[in-house]
Amino acid sequence: MRKTMNFKMALLLGLAVAGFSMICASNNAEARPNFKKIWAETYPDSKMMVSKKCGVCHPGKNKKEKNAYAQAVGKGLGKRKQTDKEIIIKALKAAEKMPSSVEGKTFGDLIKEDTIPPGKGKK
Repeated sequence: MRKTMNFKMALLLGLAVAGFSMICASNNAEARPNFKKIWAETYPDSKMMVSKKCGVCHPGKNKKEKNAYAQAVGKGLGKRKQTDKEIIIKALKAAEKMPSSVEGKTFGDLIKEDTIPPGKGKK
């Protein structure tokens, strides 16, 4: 009887851990989901968000990789996980004026042309 009880407890504990793991895994979301939405609202005529999505700022599959444009925006955010819409818009507008790696063009010029220079920024 005692072995059956231990087995049932172990099974119950295992199911609880598995259930908890599934719940935690299903809640994965973008770290900053508002960035794409705010970017699309700020530049409604740009087709880049449709074609490149996160690739506007992240050139690779790893979202920790940031291109020079993302780093320019990051300078204006003030803190790492900024959620204030007005501050994000100000950072986007400030980055527009910064020079890109394309000679003679700012990031704003490239956004108007629907192009962002490929590649990673400096680490």
